[in-house]
Amino acid sequence: MTTPAPASDRVSIAEIADLLAWARSLTTAGAAADSAERAAYLAAKTALLARITDQHINPESTKDS
Repeated sequence: MTTPAPASDRVSIAEIADLLAWARSLTTAGAAADSAERAAYLAAKTALLARITDQHINPESTKDS
């Protein structure tokens, strides 16, 4: 079993909104989007999804301390 994430690692609505805005900007840029920025976006998305998954698997990590 994994250790619950600290409450400070909870994903906020603002983080999700920021990631979606970033995705929108990359989509708007299309083929002209910088490959390094695309890679950074994918890494950030992967990390955010992992944190969401951890919160789902370990619901006690979403409780306030």
